[in-house]
Amino acid sequence: RNAHNFPLDLASVEAPSVNG
Repeated sequence: RNAHNFPLDLASVEAPSVNG
């Protein structure tokens, strides 16, 4: 994970989590 990509990473992990 990249520090500057942490927001994108969180969204990527949360999106499927909320959808799934």
